[in-house]
Amino acid sequence: MGKDTERISIRLVVGLTAVFLLCLWAFVAYWSLRSRDLEIDSTRVTLVRLSTAAEEQVRRMFKLVEVFLDTSDLWLANHPQADPLTDPQFSALVQGFYRASGNAIQLRLVKRDGALYRIPAEGPKPNARVGDRDYFLAQGDAGRRGFYIGTPVQSRENGHWLIPISVPLQRSSHDVTVLLASIRVDYFAGVFEQERIRPNGAITLLRRDGTLLARAPHLPQLLGKSAAQTDVFADFLPREPRGVEFSSSSATDGVSKLTSYAAMDDFPLVVVVAAATDDILARWELDATVITLVGLILTVFALAASGRLIWLLRDQERARCELFRMASTDDLTGCLNRRHFMASLTREFSRSQRHGDDLSLMVLDLDFFKRINDGYGHAVGDKALGAFVAAAQSCLRQSDQFARLGGEEFGILLPVTTVEQAQPVAERLRQKVAEIRIPTPQGVVQFTVSIGIAAYSSDLASAEELLLQADRALYAAKGAGRNRVVAAPPAGLPADTVVTPG
Repeated sequence: MGKDTERISIRLVVGLTAVFLLCLWAFVAYWSLRSRDLEIDSTRVTLVRLSTAAEEQVRRMFKLVEVFLDTSDLWLANHPQADPLTDPQFSALVQGFYRASGNAIQLRLVKRDGALYRIPAEGPKPNARVGDRDYFLAQGDAGRRGFYIGTPVQSRENGHWLIPISVPLQRSSHDVTVLLASIRVDYFAGVFEQERIRPNGAITLLRRDGTLLARAPHLPQLLGKSAAQTDVFADFLPREPRGVEFSSSSATDGVSKLTSYAAMDDFPLVVVVAAATDDILARWELDATVITLVGLILTVFALAASGRLIWLLRDQERARCELFRMASTDDLTGCLNRRHFMASLTREFSRSQRHGDDLSLMVLDLDFFKRINDGYGHAVGDKALGAFVAAAQSCLRQSDQFARLGGEEFGILLPVTTVEQAQPVAERLRQKVAEIRIPTPQGVVQFTVSIGIAAYSSDLASAEELLLQADRALYAAKGAGRNRVVAAPPAGLPADTVVTPG
C-alpha cells in the first residue's frame, strides 16, 4: 500500500511539474511570437508613413522641375528671336528658379551637337559635351522623347552627382534643342538621411526600370546601378504598385529588410523605404532573451523543487518502511513479530469468513530450546534461532507469513491452504530443522521442532479460536514425544488428532 501511495505521489509531482513547465514554455512561446508580430506591425506602420512622406518630397521636387522646364520652354517659344544663352530676361528667369529650389535644381541648355551651356553662357565655348549621355540621346529617340529622367551622372563641370531630367524644346532656338534640369543627388540624400530608420535602414529613389537615382545612406558607387533583379522589382511591383513586404536581400548591401515600396502614378519613379530585419527585432531579441532566461531559471527551479520533493517522498517512504519494519518484525530473527502476525491472522480469518477461502495456521516450538541457552549460552541460542528461521523460510511461499510469537515459539499463516496441503509443508520444515548442525567449542548443537496445525472452519467464531486450536495441536505434538507434526481436527468433530511422528 505504501509503495503504491509513493508511486502515485511521485507521478502527481511529475505530472504537476510537467503541466507547469508546459504552461510556462507555452506562455514564453506565445509571448515571443506575439511580441515579434507586434514589433513588425509597428515597423510596418512607420515604414508606410516614411514612404508616404518620402514620396511627397520626391513628387514636390519633380513637380518643381516640371514647372521650371515647362516655363522655360514656353518662354523660349514666345521669344523666338531671343538667344537663350545670353538673353538677360531668360537668365533672370532661370536665376529665380535656382533660388526657388534652394539651389537644388540647376538648368542647362544643350545644343544639337551635344554642347552643354550654363545660363547665361560664359562664352562661345561649351561647359561640357554631353552627346553621349542617355538624357540627350533619349530626345532623339521617338520612343523615349519627352520628359525623361536620366541615369545619375557626375557633373563634368563641378563633380557633383546629379539626377538629370531633359525635355525637347517645342521650337529650336539658336540651335538649342534640349532643356536640361538637374537635381543634386545630395539633396535627396540629405532629406532621406533625416528620416531613415537607423542604424541599417535605407530610403532609396529608383527609376521605374530599377535604376538607382538616390539613396540614404549615400553611396556614390551605387548610383546608376540596376535593382531590377531584387525582390521589389522582380516580385512585389508586378503584383501590387505599393505595399510592405519582407525582402530577402537588397541590391545595395544584401541585408534582409522589411520594405515599404511605392510606385508613383505621375512620374516613372519608385520610392523604397527599408528597415533591416535585425534592427527591427533587436529590442525584441533582447526582451526574448530575458524572458527565455527567466523561463530557464524557473524551469531549473521547478525541476530542482520537483526532484527535492520526490527525494523527500522517497525518503519519507523509506522512513515509513523502516518504521513499519521496526514495528512489525522481530529484531533478533528478522521475521514478523507477534503483534503484526495477529493483525494478519485476524485479516485473513475475516477474508475466509466472507469468501469461504481456505486458511491454515501452524504454531511451532523448538524442542528443549532452554537447554541450548543454558548449556551453550545465549549466543549459540541466537544462532539456533537464526538457523531455524532460515530453514523455515526456505520451505514457505511468498504469500505465507512467518512470525516469532515469543521465545522459541513461532507461527506460520498459510492463506488459501487446506490442512492436507499444509501438512507436507510442515513435515518438510520439521525434517530440515532436524538436519541443522551448529558447531560450538563444546560440540555440535542439534535440535528439533514440534508443529501444530489448525485450519479455518465456519464453526470457528474468531481468529483467536483458530490460534487456540493450533496451540492445542502443538501441545498434542509435544505430549506425543516432540519432533512431530499434529493437525487439529475441524471444530465439532471428535478430538482425534492427526499425528505425523518424527
